[in-house]
Amino acid sequence: MSLTKKIIAILLFLFAVIVGSGAFFVILILSSVSSGPRLDESSLSINTLPNTEIVNIALFGIDGREGVEGDRTDTIMIASVDLNKGDVKVTSIMRDLYVRIPAGSNNGESFDKINAAYMYGGPQQSIQTINENFDMNISDYVIVDFNCLVDTVDALGGIDIDVKNDDVVYWTNYYIRDVNEKTGHNDPNLATTGMQKLTGVQALAYFRNRYSDDDYKRTERQREVVKAMFDKAVSADIMTTLNIINKVYPYIQTSVSLNEITKYASAYMALKDRTYTNGRVPFDGYNTGTNIDGTSYVVPVTLEDNAVLLHKLIYGENNGYTPSATVKSISDAIVSRTGLSHGSTADPSANGSPNGGQ
Repeated sequence: MSLTKKIIAILLFLFAVIVGSGAFFVILILSSVSSGPRLDESSLSINTLPNTEIVNIALFGIDGREGVEGDRTDTIMIASVDLNKGDVKVTSIMRDLYVRIPAGSNNGESFDKINAAYMYGGPQQSIQTINENFDMNISDYVIVDFNCLVDTVDALGGIDIDVKNDDVVYWTNYYIRDVNEKTGHNDPNLATTGMQKLTGVQALAYFRNRYSDDDYKRTERQREVVKAMFDKAVSADIMTTLNIINKVYPYIQTSVSLNEITKYASAYMALKDRTYTNGRVPFDGYNTGTNIDGTSYVVPVTLEDNAVLLHKLIYGENNGYTPSATVKSISDAIVSRTGLSHGSTADPSANGSPNGGQ
């Protein structure tokens, strides 16, 4: 990496760790060294939203390990950065969420799990799906290989995580052994529950664990890891910053240009107050699990309601958003196909929180 690129990378990384955290926002350093496929914005179904100070970017976590056939989108998030107020919000989208996937070059229109969109058409198809189902205005993305998380956490000296119960310990240890085998590390299993410092391998295993409970708790753990990385990264020194940059850039692809990143960085770094919050789609009290033709789905109840809550989370209570005809049509079609409408929720933590209960 040239001296000029290193200087730019340091600046952008400092912005990145203040804005978000490690494996996901480290993308904002790397547009100068790792460009992903360009998107056809005319086919992304980009919506016009009133607040142009808030930048929304799609974040996709893929499993790029050797021995895994193809890249699976295990993690889907929306990162929302308010360049005026300094607010950063990261919203997880559950991969089993039942949505309408638009027709593409490799598929016809269908109702399926939202992570199927990436399989059909990569970030182009995934972003179009998010935009159409939630009236979003996303035009850029970040793709992160999970191996990036291991190196980032290790470079930060580990992260502090409160491991909740014995089932989480058991299944995290299962994934630790799997990650060790695939990456060549030899990190130890977790010994017990409670607050503890996790290595990169342990953090990735905790992040990927899907069997100790359900995908609701899994996305909660993912947001917990991201927040812990944020807390550690904001105090990172320059040497740690450089170490992370040199380790993670091979794992990142992004469509964001260097000019755009510089613009975002300048505006954001000028702010005095910066906050970080997170949420989950579908929201508590507005979803249920069901089987359709033998396949398990998370059904938004209703999609229209979840779109309203998402816009409240990102843009505030009085944002003036009204669901489009497209969202209403998709929402009605999901109700018709599943028979699940208002009053059909089965989420035990149901409280209608726009923060997904977090």
